[in-house]
Amino acid sequence: MTTLTRRSLLAMAPAAFAQPRQEPLFNGKNLDGWYRAAFGIWRIENGELTGTSDHTLPGPGYLMTQRAFRDFDLRLEFWISRGGNSGVYIREPHRAWGSKGDLRPAHGKSRGYEIQIDYNDRKNLTGSVYDLKKPDRVLGGEERWNRYRIVCRAKRVEIWLNGEQANAFDGIESAEGAIGFQIHGQQPHDHRVKFRNIEIISL
Repeated sequence: MTTLTRRSLLAMAPAAFAQPRQEPLFNGKNLDGWYRAAFGIWRIENGELTGTSDHTLPGPGYLMTQRAFRDFDLRLEFWISRGGNSGVYIREPHRAWGSKGDLRPAHGKSRGYEIQIDYNDRKNLTGSVYDLKKPDRVLGGEERWNRYRIVCRAKRVEIWLNGEQANAFDGIESAEGAIGFQIHGQQPHDHRVKFRNIEIISL
């Protein structure tokens, strides 16, 4: 390869060979870019996103991105209290979400998918694609920070936890949608889930 050719390639690099850009989804200060649905309480504490049950309005609560995403590499850290139940929604089409039946995210015909956070439900343990595929192995634990990496391309999602692959599922039907979080419960409870360092790369 001539020097001129190398220089030509370098000159093209910013446009033709640009790498996907990692961007934060949560700024640690406010909920810009997000909105609440159904019940639950979402607060920012010490730069972390915290979800708890609303005892006056028992039922699941959701926090969803205003943007829709197609193919992506999502990275975040979560902390779940003992006995807690939460999850990360992916490709959840924007609609009027509710707390019951098919109005819930990851339910109904026009649905996205939930990547579970739960160390107690034997059917849907952490790393599950909710009600569709159990994890190959359960990694991480309660009351400690864990690192999730969720890579979604076309109809495939791969789930990594603390640097190890926990699951993979080929069967994603929704083409794009919101990313979101859940605080579970039909009854009032004192469980807590926290998220931080939420970043995404659009692929």
